[in-house]
Amino acid sequence: MIERFPVGRFSERSTVVTAELIDRFVWLSGDNSPLHVDSNFARDHGFRGRVVQGQLLGALVSGVIGTDLPGEAGVLQEISLRFHSPCYEGDAVKVRVSVAEQHVSVGALTCKIEVRNGQGLLLAKGHFRSGLLEPP
Repeated sequence: MIERFPVGRFSERSTVVTAELIDRFVWLSGDNSPLHVDSNFARDHGFRGRVVQGQLLGALVSGVIGTDLPGEAGVLQEISLRFHSPCYEGDAVKVRVSVAEQHVSVGALTCKIEVRNGQGLLLAKGHFRSGLLEPP
């Protein structure tokens, strides 16, 4: 199973963070901080506009983990994200996950996470560990 995920293997996914996506995440999470829902409030506090919730970026990472790498073969055990720059409504976002380590004895992977905007600015980075499910 682990040979399917060599060190260096990666997966990427891009999306644009729309106002609708932010609003849906506000509804789902209950995080209705004015930084996320009121562009005037955000601008008054030094931001360019509505700031995307960090965990919305985390949810985009989850989409890559759950469907691409390792996808249905994995079960998430740990995730860590550190946020470096704000993401704004309308930003194009690219999530990249890549295999950093194989843990053969326990059938698990450690993967790096990078989230960048359309200009290549680092928004968040971190890592996750996933156990690998045995095929049925």
